[in-house]
This record gives sequence, C-alpha cells and structure tokens, in this order.
Amino acid sequence: MSSSNYHRSWIDRPHLDPNTRLLTEEYQRGITEFMGLVRQLPEAETGMLRCPCSNCKNRKIIKEWDVWTHLLLSGFTRSYKIWYHHGETEYEHCSTSEPQPAVRLEEPIRTDVDYGVGTEQMVNDHFRREDLPNAEARRFYDMLDAGKQPLYEGCRDGHSALSSATRLMGIKTDYNLAEDCVDAIADFVKGILPEDNVAPGSYYEVQKLVAGVGLSYQVIDVCSDNCMIYWRADDQRVTCKFCGKPRYKDTGGRVPVPYKRMWYLPLTERLQRLYLSERTAQRMRWHAEHSTDGEIRHPSDAKAWKHFQSKYPDFAYERRNVYLGLCTDGFSPYGKSGRQYSLWPVIVTPYNLPPNL
Repeated sequence: MSSSNYHRSWIDRPHLDPNTRLLTEEYQRGITEFMGLVRQLPEAETGMLRCPCSNCKNRKIIKEWDVWTHLLLSGFTRSYKIWYHHGETEYEHCSTSEPQPAVRLEEPIRTDVDYGVGTEQMVNDHFRREDLPNAEARRFYDMLDAGKQPLYEGCRDGHSALSSATRLMGIKTDYNLAEDCVDAIADFVKGILPEDNVAPGSYYEVQKLVAGVGLSYQVIDVCSDNCMIYWRADDQRVTCKFCGKPRYKDTGGRVPVPYKRMWYLPLTERLQRLYLSERTAQRMRWHAEHSTDGEIRHPSDAKAWKHFQSKYPDFAYERRNVYLGLCTDGFSPYGKSGRQYSLWPVIVTPYNLPPNL
C-alpha cells in the first residue's frame, strides 16, 4: 500500500488558517490522501474506521462520515505520521518534496520534552497491524496509547500523565527524595495546572502509572550471610539451610521483617518486550544478519562468538535466540554518610542488538 512522504509535515501545522479560520489547503490534501488510503482497507467495507483525530487518538472506531467530521473540526493527531493503525507497516518514500532521512537503527535524538525516559519512542516503536501477537502485547500497547493523552487541553506535545510520572520517579531517584516530598510536589503541580488535567497527584498515583508499563520486580529474602535466597522451593524456610541463621528479625510484630533482601527484575518479560514490535524484533536478529569487513566492532565479529556457535550449532541456527552478557560489581552508594550498606547490581546485556543500542 502506498503512502506519501514520511515527514507529513502538514500534521505538525495548524489545520485552520489563522486569518480565515478555514481549513488550510495543505491540510485538506493531507486528510483526503488519508481517507483515500483507508478506503482500500478491508474494514472500510463495514463503514466503520478508527479515528485519528486529536481527540480520539485512534482509540475509537466510528462511522466513516464521523471520522471526516472529527478530522475537520479537531485536527489530526500530531504524532501519528506513520499510519500503522490503518495498514502502514514500514516507511515508504513516495514523495521527494522534502529531504528524506536515511532509515537508521540509531535511537532518535532526545528533546527536552523526552526527559530521557523514551516514552514517545516506546509508543512510536510499535509499527504494526492490529493483529498483535497476543493479548498481553495488546494490553501493553493500549496502555502506551492511553499514556499519550495530554496532561490538559492545549498543553505542549509530549507532556502526558505517563511522561510526568516517569519524570517524577526519575527526580525522586536522582535526588533521593522521600515519598512525602514527592507527594507534596505532585500535589502542588496538579493544583497549579488547569482543572481538567490528568497529572498524577501523589506518589501512589505515580507508582501506579509507571507499574502499568509492565516491567515488574520481585523482592526476595536473602540469608544475612548471603548463603542462599528464600525462593521457589525454599520460599517457606525460616532458617538458612547452610549456616542455620534465622531469616527474620525478632521484632515481635505481626509482619516478619527479614534481615536482608534483594530486588530481582525478571528477565523473561523484558526479553519478550523486545519481540513485541517488528522493528525491535528485526534488531534482535542484527548479530546474525549484519556484514563485517574483518574488524571487530561487535562481539559477534570475534573468534570467541564463532567458537560458541560451532560448539552449540542448534542454538546458533535460530538467530532469534538471545545472547546475554552478564557483569556485576559491588559499591557503596552511601559511603560518604558512613552507612554500612553496599549494592551489588547484576547487569545483563542482550548482545543481539547493534553496538549503538
């Protein structure tokens, strides 16, 4: 299915002429092109289409005539330049009226609005048809679409409830703020915004929004001497099976308090996330599909990688299998304040991806 210029710059401009308050000619051509494209879809025979206006944002399926009305009155969703909800799955450059950027695998340059959390990129990354691989994937993308709802009517593009929550969570981590402090900041910000705003008003609401992304974690009790973790078959044990030391402190309270805990970020759902879109799934095959000139620019160019593949040919045959690199080291984040805590992060890197990712 053909499409026009990837930029589709008419989407970024006001759909009404500021002098006449009528639709601009550029916008009329743009929505005419869009409606011509969607009429080729099988769904068009039903007369019901997904509406990409700035209010519906592809979340509603309505009659074709109502789609026209919405686009004329409300304008087009500004971030929706690849019409993946309406049949487009890849960039197709059919116009030369504007310079075309090369399709690259690098991450986009972050703007001030992005705050380094990549919310916009996560949403725009799902170039796919409506037939998502499973219900879990559909829930995830629906959540991200909902997360793009602007904080209030007329706010700058890129500011949503989800981006605000991730920004607040980042500030809390960077400055080691107490939860009460985040509550006060969130309540203050929500209070000075227009009344129809959807900004999180408390740390609890921030946690709920961020947790919706689906990257959960588990807290696991650990032996005070690091002999073992109380997990799976050992989940109900109250003493260490190696040194015999108790699992819980003698506090006398109803809720047992363990001597030590660790935070575990499950790998499976994070790896599955990399295969939820066509683009990231393609990048996960990069290690097997890229060409090399003999220089080592990636672990897959080295002899050790090729030796591993020769030793495990069944694993190497399926290029979608994940090659993981693991590293760990300990440090004390509270050394200056004299606290006796240490942190041992375990970092796992998927080597399937190109070096720039």
